[in-house]
Amino acid sequence: MISSQTLPIWGRSLTLPVLYDCYAGESVTPEQINAIKHLFSHVDWIEKAKKQVELYCRESVDEDDENQKKDNIFSYVKPESIFVKRDKDYPRIALMCKYRYDPEHGLAVVFTKNGEITVGSQDIIL
Repeated sequence: MISSQTLPIWGRSLTLPVLYDCYAGESVTPEQINAIKHLFSHVDWIEKAKKQVELYCRESVDEDDENQKKDNIFSYVKPESIFVKRDKDYPRIALMCKYRYDPEHGLAVVFTKNGEITVGSQDIIL
C-alpha cells in the first residue's frame, strides 16, 4: 500500500498523503492499488487538469479583488491529498484540494482510468 507520493503538480513537486476509501477494519483492495499506480504512470493527466481547474475557478468566482488575474493557481487552490475511491471495477482517484472560494467543501480533481478529468467540490467523490 502506498501511503504518500511525491508528484509534479502544476509546476511544483509536492509530497501528498494517499488516502483510501475503506470501511472500518477493511483492507485496501487490489483495484485501489492498481488505480493509484495507474495514475502515477500518467502524471501528465495532473498537468492537463490545471486548465480545467482554472476554468472551473473562473466560472465559479465572479470577482476577486485580491487576485483578479489568477496567475498563480496556488494562491487559491492548495493540493492536500490523493483520495482513492472504493469502486468495485475501477476506483476513481481525486486530487483533494483546499479551495479559497469554498473552504467548507474544498475542490476535487477526479481522474478515471481512461484519463477523463472532472473538477468540482469534494462532494463529487466523497
